[in-house]
Amino acid sequence: MLSFIVPARSQPNETRGCLASILHSLRTLGLESLAEFVLLDDESKPEYGLLNVFREFRSSTQQPVFIARFRKHQHYTGVFAHGLSFAKGDQVFFVSNDMVMPPQWLRTVLAVAAIDPSYGIVRGTSDYVDSHPEHTMLPPDEPRSLADVEQFAEYMSRRFGLSHTFDRQLSGDAVLISRRLIDAIGVFDKRYFGYFGDIDFGIRTLRSGFKLVCAKGAWLRHFGAGYIRAERDAEYISDEESLRRRMAIVQAAYSQFRLKWDMYLPEQYKGDAPMPFENAINAKKMKGFDFVAPIKPDPALVETH
Repeated sequence: MLSFIVPARSQPNETRGCLASILHSLRTLGLESLAEFVLLDDESKPEYGLLNVFREFRSSTQQPVFIARFRKHQHYTGVFAHGLSFAKGDQVFFVSNDMVMPPQWLRTVLAVAAIDPSYGIVRGTSDYVDSHPEHTMLPPDEPRSLADVEQFAEYMSRRFGLSHTFDRQLSGDAVLISRRLIDAIGVFDKRYFGYFGDIDFGIRTLRSGFKLVCAKGAWLRHFGAGYIRAERDAEYISDEESLRRRMAIVQAAYSQFRLKWDMYLPEQYKGDAPMPFENAINAKKMKGFDFVAPIKPDPALVETH
């Protein structure tokens, strides 16, 4: 089974387009009957109507669609941890709601993942990639339709085929995660709020003997900055203030990362400087340290629909 986790906090139109593109890709490849969907509303404002978007999607497919709404903001790490806990598939996809997934991306990621059972996490490329500028691929013209997205995705697929590279750091904006890896290391660590949950998960992946892979021929459309962009616009705050708030959350998460992995790391996180994570990857820890147990549903926190 293929599980597709899609979280959302705002942007109903982009969310609707993202879900439609996933379903289109599955149908194009003849894989819809193998899919389930985990749709997570991260304490969105009622005016966004995200539960209605999710319910509309449920009515468009005969496949299982699990819908949950959090009563408290979980941010990236929290929704990822819950999503991995809810998903039942042998291959679990986490897809941001501000993405458009063409069939070529899905086809290529699945093909690369099948090459070697040690490929624990497989990502592709896009026009907006956090922390991995080497995986950023810009089309010659701004895509204006799904057809435009598919055209460039097909070009990328033909040009790069199943070629892939290996990463030493995870930025999990659109990834396939194998069930073998989840069984080995569990889910995201919720001690981080928002940031560094993916860095932590990537380190645990490498420590467990699995690999982080980028399929260079798998390309999707990513608008980028997701709910941050939407909340900045809704609150009429400046780019500078938005960045200040975000970096405060980043620094708090980084402090937790230092405590867990390597107190010799610099006290202040500087996003423009490469971070030496090798000590964390090679650190000797007690048995079971790398495993984070899946989260049991808590009705006080999660409403299911």
